[in-house]
Amino acid sequence: MKTILFLFILFSLTTLPALGELTTQDLEKIREIVKESETAIKSDIEKINSTIDAIDTRLRNVETGVAELRGRSIAISAVKDWGVAFCALGALIVSIIALRKTQPTTPQTVQDTPKTVSE
Repeated sequence: MKTILFLFILFSLTTLPALGELTTQDLEKIREIVKESETAIKSDIEKINSTIDAIDTRLRNVETGVAELRGRSIAISAVKDWGVAFCALGALIVSIIALRKTQPTTPQTVQDTPKTVSE
């Protein structure tokens, strides 16, 4: 029991300085540490903001490039469609001309009478 009482008193004496009040010097040191950490955090925030701005600029450039590519793709598609239409029209005209050349030029108004078997 005596050892427990002795240890209790010993531990109580060692904790007494922890119960003391903060001095103004301690508060000033704490304020300095807080100000240093604030300036460090502010500089980190500024670096992060500049990095975000740079990334935003790059993304805007990429978006502009994608929009240009989409516009060019649509234009190329329209030109391709018109090209196919002109090729089809040209093929139709060529086939009509070729068909007219193969047909006889004399009109067939009277058909030949079919020959009978006895002739």
